[in-house]
Amino acid sequence: MKKITTILCCALLVLALSAGSAVAIDVDNMKFPKLNKVQIPDIEKITLDNGMRLYILEDHKLPMFNASIRLNAGSFLDPEEQIGLAGICATVMRTGGTQKWKKGDEIDSLLESVGGYVELGMDITSGSGSVNILSEHMNLGLEVLAEVLQRPQFDEDKIDLAKVQARSGISRRNDDQMPLARREWTKLVYGENSVFARHSEYATIDAIDRAALVGFHDTWIRPQNIQMAIWGDFDTKTVVAKINELFGSWERGTTPVPPLPEVEAVAKPGVYYAEKEDAAQSFVRMGHLGGKYTDDGYQARLVMNSILNGGFGSRITDNVRTKMGLAYSSAGNVIDNFSHPGYFFSYAATKGGSTVLAAKEIIKQIKSMQTDLPTDKEMGKGKDGYLNSFVFNFDSKSEVINRLMTYDFYGIPEDFLEKEKEGVENLSAEDVMKASQEFLSPENMVILVVGDDEDFDEPLENLGLGPVTEVDITIPSGEPAQELAITPANIEKGMGLLRYAAEAGGGVDAYKGVKSMHSKANLTIYMGPQQMPAVQEEYQVFPDKSSTMLQVMGMNIPSVRNGAEGWNKNPQTGEVTAMSEEDLQKADEELQRSTTWILAHLDAPYYQAVYLGKDNVEGFDIEWVTLVKPEDQSTIVQLGIDSDGNIRCTKHWGQTMMGEGMITSVRDEFQAHGGVKMPMSSSATQNGQKFVEVKYTERNVNADVPESVFAKPE
Repeated sequence: MKKITTILCCALLVLALSAGSAVAIDVDNMKFPKLNKVQIPDIEKITLDNGMRLYILEDHKLPMFNASIRLNAGSFLDPEEQIGLAGICATVMRTGGTQKWKKGDEIDSLLESVGGYVELGMDITSGSGSVNILSEHMNLGLEVLAEVLQRPQFDEDKIDLAKVQARSGISRRNDDQMPLARREWTKLVYGENSVFARHSEYATIDAIDRAALVGFHDTWIRPQNIQMAIWGDFDTKTVVAKINELFGSWERGTTPVPPLPEVEAVAKPGVYYAEKEDAAQSFVRMGHLGGKYTDDGYQARLVMNSILNGGFGSRITDNVRTKMGLAYSSAGNVIDNFSHPGYFFSYAATKGGSTVLAAKEIIKQIKSMQTDLPTDKEMGKGKDGYLNSFVFNFDSKSEVINRLMTYDFYGIPEDFLEKEKEGVENLSAEDVMKASQEFLSPENMVILVVGDDEDFDEPLENLGLGPVTEVDITIPSGEPAQELAITPANIEKGMGLLRYAAEAGGGVDAYKGVKSMHSKANLTIYMGPQQMPAVQEEYQVFPDKSSTMLQVMGMNIPSVRNGAEGWNKNPQTGEVTAMSEEDLQKADEELQRSTTWILAHLDAPYYQAVYLGKDNVEGFDIEWVTLVKPEDQSTIVQLGIDSDGNIRCTKHWGQTMMGEGMITSVRDEFQAHGGVKMPMSSSATQNGQKFVEVKYTERNVNADVPESVFAKPE
């Protein structure tokens, strides 16, 4: 029996192998018929009396109601001094409550209870909105959309939160090389002040207030500027009646939306370098201004881009990455727009030691598109890749109706995509090379390299495009200029208040006698509406030894400084990194802001104390004294001293997890420890947004501090 089974198995194996060889397919030479013409569903168009345009498509396959809006507004309308206004406006329209629902959180809870969402957003050239909800809750979804569009309340707390989030984004914008390179390269191509390249700064975010948001909304968020696409499981007559009920009385605006600014070719071709010290790799991005979807030769650019930049099988990826092994990723794209000229770019992320070699190879491959006729295989990739994915332009009702809405806004024929496909089908290799010769301009490219030039294989000048221009990626401080009258009278009054505070706290000699401190505290950390409890223990030996252990969310986060060196530990990876010179400098600046250190140096101050004026902070009457550096009058810290001589408040410009801003600390429950008075509680805000509360459970002065706490964390 076993022998028979073996023979049968062998026979089956032979049959399988022979069958497999009989049906072997030469994939590269397979022929496909032309694609059938896609049938586009009929979409009903309706314009309300107030100018709001509707695009309606019934689809009863699923019990869902969907809507999206296109708003003829965007960040191109932001005033120069308030860049970021449009984005924050869209955010707070949704989060900041409405006339009916006073708090955005009410809307969140209401939508979550029925599994729906309503969102708003803002881009450069347009705004957007969306509704997704079960069709049985269609009326609720439309009512929420109507409320946030027409009657937003712009709650101050949500404005503050949106600004905190914007500042946090600014503070982190240089962390990753790819978005850094994209941002700076776009500014070089369009011009740093162009609406298509500019970006918010701390100062522009700080300049945004509720009045500006209300003004932006009332001017631009008007019905004649809105298109709404609606698709899903509903009856058209019913949904149109509901939209008329909710939106029909919305009055037209009186201010016409201005046209987009013209794009001027302001880029100066050449090589640019943005230094990112200690970068693990280099990021190279090169290219130039491009065109529009409606340009002659646009279809040829599509195929050209696929052959040059389109991932595996493209000239750049195959040569820079696969054959030469120079890049972790290397590709690019041609970006076209209906509204304004886009751009062409190629890039590579490579190790520092192959930066120039990778850049040279990309330039070589770009030039090859103008001299080397695409092969049949390349044309197959370029055309078939497009044609085989063409059907996915129509795989959802959402894509179809939203594309039609965009076409309608720009006056594009509804068969534009079909014409694009026909153009691609009819392209020859000669057409693609001609388009490359007319469109690509290697000698006029802007080449930006982000990395550490100490690691480069060659000087960037060897790219042969002239001298290298350095790009400053420093994030400008948003610290407002302070009107400070540094006069002998104000200095005398400021120093007098400091001496009063020192005497009230235990005397200058007592502060001079403080050599070390140890404390334990319970913290509440605020991140928007969320709160996190934490525990902190800190040792300090003046002037340059400190050890902090923060326990939060089950993690221990140590930070240690020991003289000229220091370390931080990542609690998630366990990696211990040395403090940079900038970290150590910040630690020195923090010491100079310490009230203990300030009062200990009254007899030989490293500062000038300038009286600023009276104020009331959280119910406390205080007098502000600003400490400045004598050499340049830059501010060290502001101290708010109350009538009892307590340093009740401190204020300085600094960085937190929320980004950069004015940090104000209010202190309370003063007690004597080691002969000097110290607060047992404090709360800190940044630009008015609370981020931490501290309750000390233990404070010790001149206690024995074990040297081991200043060792490098393990």
